[in-house]
Amino acid sequence: MPKAAKLRDSDGESDDDESLGKYKGGALKFVTDVLHEKPYNKQEEILRAVGRNRRVSVVGCNGSGKDWAAARAVLWWIHSHRPAKAIVTGPTSRQVDDIVWNEVRHAYSKAAARLGGQMAARSSRYMVDDQTFALGFTSDSPFNFQGFHSPNLLVAVTEAHAVGQHVMDALRRLNPSRFLMTGNPFVAAGEFYDSHHTRRHLYRTVQISAFDTPNIRAGKVVVPGMITQQDIDDRKEDWGEDSALYIGSVKGEFPDNLDNVVVPLWAATEATVRDLQPDGPVIVACDVARFGHDSTVVVRRQGPVCSIVTKMRGHDLMQTAGFLMRYCADNPVDVLVVDDTGVGAGVVDRIKEQSLPRTKLVPFIAGQRAMDSTHFVNRIAEVWWEMRLRYMSGEISTDNDPALVGQVSGREYSYESDGRIRLQSKETMHRSPDEADALAMTFAVKPDGGIRIWV
Repeated sequence: MPKAAKLRDSDGESDDDESLGKYKGGALKFVTDVLHEKPYNKQEEILRAVGRNRRVSVVGCNGSGKDWAAARAVLWWIHSHRPAKAIVTGPTSRQVDDIVWNEVRHAYSKAAARLGGQMAARSSRYMVDDQTFALGFTSDSPFNFQGFHSPNLLVAVTEAHAVGQHVMDALRRLNPSRFLMTGNPFVAAGEFYDSHHTRRHLYRTVQISAFDTPNIRAGKVVVPGMITQQDIDDRKEDWGEDSALYIGSVKGEFPDNLDNVVVPLWAATEATVRDLQPDGPVIVACDVARFGHDSTVVVRRQGPVCSIVTKMRGHDLMQTAGFLMRYCADNPVDVLVVDDTGVGAGVVDRIKEQSLPRTKLVPFIAGQRAMDSTHFVNRIAEVWWEMRLRYMSGEISTDNDPALVGQVSGREYSYESDGRIRLQSKETMHRSPDEADALAMTFAVKPDGGIRIWV
């Protein structure tokens, strides 16, 4: 058998691997005694749960230290079982490599002399021997998991809310000794959601609110990188306390309205990390601010790739028109869509007066009759639904802009008695969805040989 890692007791005496068996049920004790780290109470709860339960599911707010605990659980598993394997997986390499495995590497570095083994510097790999190791890789294909069998197998799934059921099924077919999921409450279906609902009896669950975390409880920043009171205040201002994004990312709870929003929260967040290539004509849209608190927002879309050009507050109509004309003169823009409702009409009139030699101007009236009037009440519902289709099919990539994500995932829809779709009125929303409306307006046109009005 290959030479195993050593663990050195606090009195300086060395123990062989068999002595590590005392940590088999004690991930928390391993973290405190071996890694010399002090988790806060919810991280302690996670570590205890992993030590005692076969299946554990952790749902929580952003910045609550879920991945910190998962990383330490990986090291505990490898150093408390022989042979042992650990898999860390998730939907993106950023989440697996840059976040979770970075935590694994950081924890190991402080106790490397005590733990032994080889931690790769540029890959998500930790080797003790050929039958005892930990690996990290993305869950983009269930075939990635073939062959990872062990009598002592830990599977840790980060961002579990964004991992497809076919991947979850493949992971469970490995028959892991421990199955740990961590994620946010941004979905209303799938293994992660079910683990906190219909399949709750099969899992030990942990729920973390921002108000459970150290910085909030202490009233000051005691753990840099964790959620702060300023973060909470900003999200309350941006989204409102009743929004799905606030409830999920701050309270760490599954919102009740995940099923009746135009764009589900999981789809809105996935679009921010998706890497797609721009293709086809450039469409720019401008939602013109109507009130002092609202912003005039300009969005650019080329095929599936969308970005916010600018947000302006306090600009008068002529300044807005001037900005749009200058942008079209300095950049290749095939179509400019401008909100022609209310004060936006003044912007449209000014641009028409000056003309755009290289760009087609398309005035947009949100309340106008829909082109497909059998399915939609008005134009704004029609373009939002076209935007929804792109989000649901994965054919859109956006900026990681909190206002945009909150707005597209926060607008509800309903059905009229005749079956037509109507959007939630702006008057009932916390704030006007300026960024989301501007993005939706880019779908008022569609490339079809040339540029034509789509809806």
